[in-house]
Amino acid sequence: MTSDTSFVFENLALLPIQEQQTYLKEGFVGLCTGGSAVFELFDHSTRVSRNDMVVILPLQFASLHDRSDDFAMRFFKVDRELFMDIMSGVCRMTPDFYFYMRKHFCSHFTEKEVRSFNTWCDSLDVRIGSKQPEYRRETAVHLLRAFFWELYVAYCEAPQGQKSYIFTHKEQIVFKFSLLIAEYYTTAREVAFYADKLCITPKYLTLIATQVTGRSARQCIGDFVVMEMKALLRNANIDIKELVKELGFRNQSALSRYFRRQTGMSPSEYRERVHLEQHSASSGE
Repeated sequence: MTSDTSFVFENLALLPIQEQQTYLKEGFVGLCTGGSAVFELFDHSTRVSRNDMVVILPLQFASLHDRSDDFAMRFFKVDRELFMDIMSGVCRMTPDFYFYMRKHFCSHFTEKEVRSFNTWCDSLDVRIGSKQPEYRRETAVHLLRAFFWELYVAYCEAPQGQKSYIFTHKEQIVFKFSLLIAEYYTTAREVAFYADKLCITPKYLTLIATQVTGRSARQCIGDFVVMEMKALLRNANIDIKELVKELGFRNQSALSRYFRRQTGMSPSEYRERVHLEQHSASSGE
């Protein structure tokens, strides 16, 4: 999030996507309000025009080109850390949702849906901007959880949704890898374990994971573990000693080192940031 009180933008210079295709540090959700442009996400591209909604998640391999002179968009941005915090409080989404969103990142809105989105953006901007700086980020987390949950529900309910996505060979490997992480992350956090399960080498798993997700295999494991840790840390009734057992760490020191290595802060510092520290029975360190 920027230091400015605004959370919703119309200045295209702030749109986190360029002509050269690259892995985006920030994702975004935007409504085209005029003109047109071609958005490319991995190997799929589409021309976006007025009243088209674009949803591109963080760390996607994307570009924007062939932009008309009158192209305009209203949008908000979500970086990887913010997105992980959002997802830590949402029911665990299945990996196929993320793959599906790669080819279905654009949808056309009716006039009613456009009005609804603009009203929601106005409310989002006011509610976040009215908060003191230390509360803005956490306010955004809670408000955006509802948005991404609705997006996931729409995917689950869509006739062309869950069962229609055809995986490439590489995506199939990463999809299976993701399911294995969800099953074994409390007991296995080494790439070699998952590579063995997939009957491939750790080097090849890392290569495929990086090509498909923009994150190495080790980073994919770490992202999932940290997301689960954050979800538990947000519950003020859970002592960090319980997290050690729940997440399969040897002791509190090992858990704290892992969390700090992944996030740059300790578990207790994370709790303090989300304003749970004062309710916690233990500082966690």
